[in-house]
Amino acid sequence: MRKILLLMAATAISHLCWSQESQQRKEREEWTLPTWGIKTNVLYDATGTFNLGAELKTGARTSLDISGNYNPWTFSDNRKWEHILVQPEFRLWTRETFRGHFFGVHAHYAYYNVGGLDNPPFSDYMSLHRFEGWLVGAGIGYGYRWNLNRILALEAEIGVGYAYLNYDKYPCGHCGKKISGEVKNYVGPTKVALSLIYSFGAKQKQPAPVYIPPVVVEPPVIPYEPQLAVSFIMPEANMPKHGSKTGKAYLDFVVGKANIVPSYKNNAKELNKINDLICQVQNDPNTTITGITVRGYASPEGSYESNQLLSERRANALKEHLHTVYGFPYSLFRVEGRGEDWDTLEKLVKESGMDDTYLILETIRSTDVLKGREKKLMSLSGGVPYRRMKADLFPQLRRSEYELHYTVPPFDIAKGKETFKTSPGALSLNELFLIANTYEPGSNAFNEVLETAARIFPNDDEANLNAAAAALERKDTVSATRYLERVKEHTGAYWNNAGILAYMQDDLVKASGCFERSKSAGSADGSRNAEELLKSRK
Repeated sequence: MRKILLLMAATAISHLCWSQESQQRKEREEWTLPTWGIKTNVLYDATGTFNLGAELKTGARTSLDISGNYNPWTFSDNRKWEHILVQPEFRLWTRETFRGHFFGVHAHYAYYNVGGLDNPPFSDYMSLHRFEGWLVGAGIGYGYRWNLNRILALEAEIGVGYAYLNYDKYPCGHCGKKISGEVKNYVGPTKVALSLIYSFGAKQKQPAPVYIPPVVVEPPVIPYEPQLAVSFIMPEANMPKHGSKTGKAYLDFVVGKANIVPSYKNNAKELNKINDLICQVQNDPNTTITGITVRGYASPEGSYESNQLLSERRANALKEHLHTVYGFPYSLFRVEGRGEDWDTLEKLVKESGMDDTYLILETIRSTDVLKGREKKLMSLSGGVPYRRMKADLFPQLRRSEYELHYTVPPFDIAKGKETFKTSPGALSLNELFLIANTYEPGSNAFNEVLETAARIFPNDDEANLNAAAAALERKDTVSATRYLERVKEHTGAYWNNAGILAYMQDDLVKASGCFERSKSAGSADGSRNAEELLKSRK
């Protein structure tokens, strides 16, 4: 009988272990495990034995199980299976209480009156005798629980252990005298159970907060954009502007005299030209004459020494005239006697187209003035060329040149802006730069002034460099290229702006080379831009 019960329990345990695993997973997801339950062992029920058990959760992985069995029945032919059994058990669960595998330690006490049991399955000894007595003992067990839902569960367990049996033995089940009183020590199966459980205390789980891990957005790796600074050529401080006006006076002198006679020959006309120039400067209220330079020249006839002295006397004669007529103090004058003016004569000969031009020029260039240059000219072609030069060209050499130096007060920006609207060509390059500096760099007004400066002064390096810098500020590489191509002297500012242009055209190698050349030329902008470009490459 014991072997049959053990086989039935093992088969049930094996089958249920496999078939209920998915159900348990679902149950674990939706419900908490119960806290206690009542149970009945269906194997005992099959023998007609009343049994009831209760199990209480005592910890996260422990519980206490107590079961009681009672069989009062006497079957036909006086077969007896009467007994009262109490079996407490302490359990340790492998994962958590009331789920899965567990191991137990149990004790047992029973009073029994059994006999006349059928053979088979029981032995003849059990069939022919009746045993009445008590037992006590302990054992260990292993089991598994399936939670079918939040209320019902199924549990299987087998156990082995020890029992001390004290009983009286009778020859048959309903008569006869006591044969003997015996004591027996038993070791073997002490528990076989397949229990149906009704559970209490299970609760539906609250939905666990869904953990949404923070989305870590890696910032995009943005290449370092170098902050490149263009180079402008800053204007000088707004100081007084210096200017000058020049003229030539072909004055005639009475033979042997050095003073100017206004009524002599063509002198009145020449003196009027001087007067017009002086009045032009003096009539401008914004100008102040700061100096007068007078240079006197002579023609080659006569000795070199006498002509040198004559040029000085004629220059001083004009100085005296200007001092007398206009009241200019002597401190304003600077007087020079330049003597014979061979340079101008050579130029006039070239332009005249006269005969023997080549021979005249060859003589002037090959013969020193103090070693007979004039005599050789006089002897060329029987003196004809010399006489023609004396009549037509020498009078143009006998002159006095004058230059009036003056200053203009510091530039008025407001007036300059008005002038820019109507006559930008009347402004100097420096004045245009001063006007540009009053506007925000890169603004339309700023760009307009610098573009105008480059248009008025197309051959000026500073004008083109500043216009190129303004074009680079607005990222106009076409205009920047055009302006930089006009620059003749490649300064540090030029190489810096050329480097920025190369960078905008994605030629980093060229840009690096330009910045290094700008840095070598002492440009602070070039040095800084070289460092910025290096940062962008890291």
